[in-house]
Amino acid sequence: MGRATYYLSGWGLKFFDFDNDGAIDLLLANGHPDDMINETSPLVKYREPLLLFQQQGGQFRNISPQGGPVVQSAFAARGLAVGDYNNDGKIDALVGINGGQPLLLKNNAGAGNHWIGVKLRGVKANRDGIGAKITWSAGGATRSRLKAAGGSYLASHDPREVLGLGRADRLDWIDIQWPQPSDRNERFAAFGVDRYVTLIEGEGEKR
Repeated sequence: MGRATYYLSGWGLKFFDFDNDGAIDLLLANGHPDDMINETSPLVKYREPLLLFQQQGGQFRNISPQGGPVVQSAFAARGLAVGDYNNDGKIDALVGINGGQPLLLKNNAGAGNHWIGVKLRGVKANRDGIGAKITWSAGGATRSRLKAAGGSYLASHDPREVLGLGRADRLDWIDIQWPQPSDRNERFAAFGVDRYVTLIEGEGEKR
């Protein structure tokens, strides 16, 4: 990552599972703040490329060249927000562009991989479940994730969590360790895959 980002100025970074294989990947939106930098530095540009890293075997690999013509283009990016705008379970991205229209990236990756979308609703814990530890099991693999808040410059991410299941077509269970002051630990039974659910602290799935 250091070599790929050495001359870039990041305005948005998000770890998320773009291909729903269960492993967290990374997307960066870049753009230099000085629109005259091209005249003073041959190595640094005002418009900079997006970067996409895929996690494979615990290592991150730069797959930007395989990300399509948009990922290979250069922009004066100012902020990055990710979220599933069309509710198909594939997390999309919206990039703010300085002096231009926002760039909406529709995710077409991960064909054949399954997922479950989770919206948390705290009762004693904070309403959005920020700080909760989400653990899930599917296809013989158990993974976990911390529910975070926030976004990047002038941007906020979709509050829902999309949990990648890979080729597993069945979710065994989801555990939620709710944050303080609740500290409740709940296990939710198996759900049908490829859909969104709302999990309410102490009440189960909202139907």
